[in-house]
Amino acid sequence: MMGPTEQLAAFVAKTSYDDIPEEVIKRGKQVMIDTLSCAVGGYTDAPEECEWIIELVKELEGRPEATVWFDGFRTSAMHAALANATMVHTVDFDDTHIDSVSHLGAALLGTVIAMAEKTGASGKEIISAFILGFEVGARAVTSVMRDKSHYKYWHPTATGGTIAAAAAAAKLAGLDQNGLEQAIGLGIDQAVGFRYCIDKGDFSKSLHPGWGAMRGVMAAMVMKIGATGPKGLLEYPTGFCNAMSAGPTLEDLTDGLGFEYAIMQDAVKMYPTIHCSHTGIESVLDIIAENKLTNEDIEGINLRVTALAKGQGQNYSPTNILSARLSIPYVIAAGIRYGQVGLADFPEEDLHNPEHHAVMQKIHITENPEFNKEFPKGLVTEATVVTKDGKKYEKLIVYPKGHPLRPATDEDLYAKYMGLATLTWSKEKAEKVFATMMALEKPGSYEDLIAALTE
Repeated sequence: MMGPTEQLAAFVAKTSYDDIPEEVIKRGKQVMIDTLSCAVGGYTDAPEECEWIIELVKELEGRPEATVWFDGFRTSAMHAALANATMVHTVDFDDTHIDSVSHLGAALLGTVIAMAEKTGASGKEIISAFILGFEVGARAVTSVMRDKSHYKYWHPTATGGTIAAAAAAAKLAGLDQNGLEQAIGLGIDQAVGFRYCIDKGDFSKSLHPGWGAMRGVMAAMVMKIGATGPKGLLEYPTGFCNAMSAGPTLEDLTDGLGFEYAIMQDAVKMYPTIHCSHTGIESVLDIIAENKLTNEDIEGINLRVTALAKGQGQNYSPTNILSARLSIPYVIAAGIRYGQVGLADFPEEDLHNPEHHAVMQKIHITENPEFNKEFPKGLVTEATVVTKDGKKYEKLIVYPKGHPLRPATDEDLYAKYMGLATLTWSKEKAEKVFATMMALEKPGSYEDLIAALTE
């Protein structure tokens, strides 16, 4: 009888593009283009962070087999995957898989594009590798996240991203089931990344999917050469699940495998902020708009929220823009002051602006564990805005827009893509790349995509 790691490897090995349901293919392409848009926008909105990683891979050099996006520099597949996946996550606007609380798209897109350049894979193979890698990474991290103990110390984007990248890279490397299981095992063996970055907002958060992509490519490549790796490492007594969780749920690794695709439970962000802030942003902005309130009208704001990891999103003293995006009081204060929350609403001067901090101090957050029971997949915020004349306005939002239980429309997704892509590209180029990605399964589309990313 096959163990869970072997079952996942067998599923990845035997599944091709034509085996994947049409709605899953569509969702996969949507997540891919959304992920790409975060890199395009990040290249302009977070130029310093992008320059750090591009300069690093130039110094590392490497065989010219894959492309660093936008810059056009060619290097090894490992180093291209590192750079490109890191750039995606610089603005924290990329996808969130609900059950695993991980951003898997960044590591995966960096991986599959680099490996496709190295191996000459087709568009169909790229799409299927992305979806199948997502399946493995999401299931692995979901199995250690049910009791949230994994999130006490670890950043699931790092741990899950590494495992997902290894599976996707191994698929594109053409490994058989046995090789795939061992490549996944090598990815599991390297699945690290601490939650410090969530609290502090340092560059390690952006690097986590980059490291994951690089390690995933490395795992597949060393197996392709003929190395050996661990087997059954997810379920091994001292392996991933038991080491990474106080109460792992091994059934999450394989239940519904082949029928329930994890990427269908992926959320697309509508704000460039920590995902648990989104219902708070919506509820407060809705109350303000519906009742024509201003900052001067507001005495205080009470937020009752889904209980998450201790202190998550409750940083009242962010020290940089990324840590500000990871702070619920900071992003809601930005919404109150600017009437919206977008990339442009995080000016550097607000980090030390007394006016901004005064608005933050009006916001009080209380975690409500009952929300977790009533809405197990929700990111609930029940907001109460109290005005200086004693009036109270309340609003409850369970699922943020873009959540699989409250999905964004095709028009919403396109608007987000264009808003990000046109920070760097012309409208015409952005439209062309969108059309190319959404038709990636057609012959020649992959070559067109790579050409567009390097122009």
